[in-house]
Amino acid sequence: MSKKEYKLSKTLYGHSLDVRSVTVTSKNDIISGSRDKTAKFWKYNSLQDNYEEVMSYKDQKNFVGAVLYIEPTEEYPDGLVVTGGNDNVILVYKPSEPFATFTIKQHTNTVSCLSKGNENNYFLSGSWDNSAKYHNLTGRPTCLVTFSGHSAAIWSVIQLKDNKIVTASADKTIIIWSNNGDKFQTLTGHTDCVRALVDIPELSVFASAANDASIKIWKYTGDNIQTLYGHTNYIYSIANDKSVGPDCLISSDEDRTVRVWENGINTDTISLPAQSIWSVACLSNGDIVTGSSDGIIRIFTRDESRVANEQALTKFAEEVNNLKQQNMQEIGGVKVSDLPGKEALYDPGKKSGQMKMIREDGKVVAYTWVMNGDASHWEKVGDVMGGTDKDSSGKTVYEGKPYDFVFSVDVEDGKPPIKLPYNKGDDVYQAAHAFLTKNFLPAEYLEQVVDFILKNSKEQYVPPTNNEYQDPFTGGSRYTPSYQSNAGQMGMNVDPFTGGSSYSTNSTKPVVNNAPLSRGGNADPFTGASSYTTTSQMAAAATYFPISSYKTFDTGDPNVVLNKLKEFNGKAASSNQIGEAELASVIEICSGPPSNATVFDLVFKLLDWPDDLVFPVLDIIRLSVRHAINNKVIAEVNNGVIMTKLLYYIGEGHRVANNTILAFRILSNLCLHETGENIVFNNRFDLMENITSLGTLNKNGQIALATVLLNMTILSLRKLDELGCSVLAQVLPDVATKLTDPESQFRVYVALGTLMKQCNSHKAELVQKINENSNFLTTLQLHSLSGGNELEIKRTNCVKQLQALLF
Repeated sequence: MSKKEYKLSKTLYGHSLDVRSVTVTSKNDIISGSRDKTAKFWKYNSLQDNYEEVMSYKDQKNFVGAVLYIEPTEEYPDGLVVTGGNDNVILVYKPSEPFATFTIKQHTNTVSCLSKGNENNYFLSGSWDNSAKYHNLTGRPTCLVTFSGHSAAIWSVIQLKDNKIVTASADKTIIIWSNNGDKFQTLTGHTDCVRALVDIPELSVFASAANDASIKIWKYTGDNIQTLYGHTNYIYSIANDKSVGPDCLISSDEDRTVRVWENGINTDTISLPAQSIWSVACLSNGDIVTGSSDGIIRIFTRDESRVANEQALTKFAEEVNNLKQQNMQEIGGVKVSDLPGKEALYDPGKKSGQMKMIREDGKVVAYTWVMNGDASHWEKVGDVMGGTDKDSSGKTVYEGKPYDFVFSVDVEDGKPPIKLPYNKGDDVYQAAHAFLTKNFLPAEYLEQVVDFILKNSKEQYVPPTNNEYQDPFTGGSRYTPSYQSNAGQMGMNVDPFTGGSSYSTNSTKPVVNNAPLSRGGNADPFTGASSYTTTSQMAAAATYFPISSYKTFDTGDPNVVLNKLKEFNGKAASSNQIGEAELASVIEICSGPPSNATVFDLVFKLLDWPDDLVFPVLDIIRLSVRHAINNKVIAEVNNGVIMTKLLYYIGEGHRVANNTILAFRILSNLCLHETGENIVFNNRFDLMENITSLGTLNKNGQIALATVLLNMTILSLRKLDELGCSVLAQVLPDVATKLTDPESQFRVYVALGTLMKQCNSHKAELVQKINENSNFLTTLQLHSLSGGNELEIKRTNCVKQLQALLF
């Protein structure tokens, strides 16, 4: 057993986004697949010991999630490159040709994995449609067998030496099948999604890796004979290094490491400067290939003759150390390490003025796309505000200011902690009051917070991530305030945004002008009156922001949707049609949780209808996610595949207006409950990038878009997301200049006003960002002068209040 450590050998640049999959050939060539929608062939030159990108395959319409190389055969003397993508399609290329020779459309959802079959020209595929398939490429591509039995996405599929097929799934199980599709055995043992499989034929065993951070070794008979622990997060990939021996495994994961296992012992750990190590493969010369979230392919070796030079090793070590530091640094609850690196600037912008946030030299930096023909480029705007770090004196820097203490207070389970900064000698009541006001907490907690600060400030410095101190609310280390969020409640008063009955208030939130804003049961969020009115007199006196309640789209008749479903069901492909009784059961979720959970499977099956037929299915989802259980299930199915769908429908290339409108409405309604709120939050930057690239929308589309932006503003403020607020300060003015509908413009102005009012710590920086948009300032001035109907008067008065904040 070799005791030498792995060291960096080579770094391959070329992809602009995550490298999700890597595979190798018998000649030590590398094929990579990326979220940038391309796969690449890297040819190895053994004489010069280097790699050259010789081909880029670009036919996939969405990100490439899996790649495979089929070794040369008599029919295909150069071999074949196979890719699978988020567009549900498998493409087969001749290595030297950029365009696919075969297109295989057998799956109805993302193709997540590919692997070799035991016979020449045979291969396996697995998909988020819960199935795996066995293909033959001799002659024309043929699907020989479909393996159906998992209840969630398949993440890995392999064929064992004895010809059995093994599948691993997000349903936490592994199934062993005959090669003709008969189920032999279901293996349980992992406690979370099983992500990867590898056969070890010399020992008649196979290994599995899962999100539970464990690796399990299984006999071909299905007996679990060993479990390996060492990783601290999701394990994404596993490979067998035959150059060392059949008992040598290589694994990669979300803890930024690649681990080497020899005879069940973790003998080496390689740290990488990337958050997610998506894929790992082993070259025949003993080197390890990795594909990671920073878009870079790296090769590591134990052979001193192939180790990189000292300059490259030093740079790599610095990058690893920087990421470790960044992984502890946050801006508004967002880890700096979660943002893309400078490699994201390889990808050209879609429109002039598009903004991108990247991680650069330990900071978050904003870039904007400057459109100038062949000279178009990303131009640096500047550093993004925020952050938590120490200054030279050892004080904690929070929101740009040094503090003796920055306490971390958990307001609610599952929510990011709230920061409570305090300097010795400050007025403790003022510090407590500022904390309550900023975070929408009831004023009656003032004395408790004051007592908390006085007790804990006597201690040494308490790190922001340490909660082991007495909490002001319970005396323990965690607390949950007694108030309830009103985000998910359904009142009976009329919502001024939708005309529906979704708006409701709560007497303890929000805090406005340093005091709780009292409202009656029908208080209007803008005027404070007991019922909503659109008279110009009331509009002139209204206070339009800040607001803290999500705005939703609630009106709709499920029976009308059912009739449209029946009509379109007959037009859909037979494989995507369902029976009339099933159609009726699908409508159940519009009004609440279904009596049978299989209804959700039917909904996602219908979601695969063609773009011109799918809008009634989207309308069902819009209505259903208003209910907490439905919201949770739909947001979590197949690791949040609903967000992939929604991003597609609001993407630049999508052309069906109804789908775009409904996608925005679904996003608004998802915010009503925690699971949906979190999936919107986690995808907020992708959402805002798509929004800034959208073309012209009709009135309904503009209102839906404006409502999403308003909700995202509220969401960023609730999550104390300073980075998100900074991005919104650029996106909102840009969108406002493109809207033509007065109601939509009004909602964006309310979002901006709410942002200005509530992001007090960075108001000056946000105002500066907004004032830099000359087109927006011109539009704002125009709308401050316009009169007309009551809606325009409301917009004008809102603009005047916004101008007062800006100027």
